[in-house]
Amino acid sequence: MMSANEQIKEFNEKYKISAELQSKFSLIPESERKNITTIAGKPKNIFAEMAKRFFTNPVVTIAFIIFIIMILCSIIIPAQSVRQYDPNIPILTSNKVYFLPPAYSEIKSTIATAEDTTLEYIKNIKNNEYFSEYFANILNAMHIEEWYNNTDNVKLEYNAYDLLWMSRIIDDYTAFIKANASEVSNWTKQDHLNKLAEIQRGIPRITTLLGTNGIGSDIWTTTWYATWRAFKIAFLVAIVVTVLGVAVGAYIGFHAGKLLDTIIMRVIEIFTSVPELIWLLIFVSLLGSTDKTLIIALILTGWAGPVAGTRMFIITVKDQEYISAAKAVGASTSRQVFVHALPAIIGKIANSFVKRIPAIILSVSSLAFLGFFKEKNDINLGQMLIDAVPEADKNVWILLLPALILLTLSVSLHFIAVGIHDCLDPRIMSKRK
Repeated sequence: MMSANEQIKEFNEKYKISAELQSKFSLIPESERKNITTIAGKPKNIFAEMAKRFFTNPVVTIAFIIFIIMILCSIIIPAQSVRQYDPNIPILTSNKVYFLPPAYSEIKSTIATAEDTTLEYIKNIKNNEYFSEYFANILNAMHIEEWYNNTDNVKLEYNAYDLLWMSRIIDDYTAFIKANASEVSNWTKQDHLNKLAEIQRGIPRITTLLGTNGIGSDIWTTTWYATWRAFKIAFLVAIVVTVLGVAVGAYIGFHAGKLLDTIIMRVIEIFTSVPELIWLLIFVSLLGSTDKTLIIALILTGWAGPVAGTRMFIITVKDQEYISAAKAVGASTSRQVFVHALPAIIGKIANSFVKRIPAIILSVSSLAFLGFFKEKNDINLGQMLIDAVPEADKNVWILLLPALILLTLSVSLHFIAVGIHDCLDPRIMSKRK
C-alpha cells in the first residue's frame, strides 16, 4: 500500500501538475493538522445515550422502577416455590377461612342476628364441657354484646385467626371421637383435654397478609397472579398490533391518497367511529372468552389505532429533505421507510406501544367487569373487581389492591411512555444538545 506522499506524487504525475502549480496550493502544515475525531468527537454508543436521556428525568426513573417492581412482584409472589397459598383456591377447606381480615388487624367485628352461624358456633363451644375449659383464653377474649342498639342484633368481636385455629382442632378432635367411640367411652375429662392438646401440637396457626375473599383464597397471592395474567395478554397483544400497525401504516403513509390507502382508511373509520369496547363485546360474543380467543378479539379491535397513528407519523416526515435526498439517489421505498423514516418516528411508536399496555389491561378488566370474561377455574383482574364490589365491606383489600395495581400500572406506564418518547425523538434530542 502506497504512502500518502507516494499517492500525492502519483496524482500530480497523472494530472500533470507542475512544481510551480503545487507551490501555489495553500496546505495545512503537518504540525497543525488535527484528527477528525478531535473535531467531531468520539462516536457515541446510541443505546447508552438513550439510557442517559431516559434516566435524566427523575419522575420517569421513579415510574420505571415502580413498573419493574410490579413486574417482579407479579412473577415472584405467585411462583409455586415462593407462594404460601395457591391463587384462587381456598387456603383451607373450612368455611371459617371466608373473609379473613388482614394479618395486621386480626380482630373481626360484625353485627349478627341471633341465628348467625358464627355466633351459634361460638356459643356451642362455650357450652361444651371440654372446649370451654381448654379454649378459655380465646373465648374470654371474644366480645358478644346482645341487644345491640336496642335491637335483636348481636355485636360480635373476635380474633378470626384464633377462631379458625380453634375450629380446626375441634374438627380433628370430633372426627377422632366418632372414629373411636368405644375406646373413648371411659375417658376422663383430663383424657379429653390431653387429646385436644395432642391435636393442637399438630395444627399450626395460619395468617394471611391481606386476608381472604369470599371463597377463602388469599387476596395477596391471587391478585398478583391475576396481574401477571393481565401482563402476559397485554404485552402479546401490544406487540402484535404495534408490528401490524407499523407495517401497514408505514406503507399506506408513503402511498397516501392512493386507492389502497383510501380503502384501509375507510375501514379504520368504521372501527374507530364505534367505541372499542362495543367491538370487543361483539368479537368476544362470537369467538368466546378463552385466553386465545380473547387475544384474537383484542387484536381485531386494536389494529386500527396503530395503523392510523403510524400512517399519520409517516406523512409528517415523508417529505422531509433527508427522505427526498434518499429518494433522489435511488433508495427503494422500503429503504426510505425503514432506514430513514421510521427512525425519525420511533419515539412516537414506542410511546404508543407503552401506552397501549394499560389500555389493553383495562379493556380485559372491563370485559370481566361486564361479565363477558368470567372464568370458572381461573381469575383475572377485572373478574376480581366485579366480585369485590359486594364483598368490599367485609375486607377492603378485596377491592383496593387490584384497583391500586391498575392505577399504579397506568400512571407509571404513562410517565415511562413520555420518557421513551423524549429519549428517542430526534427533534427533542437536538434541542437538548
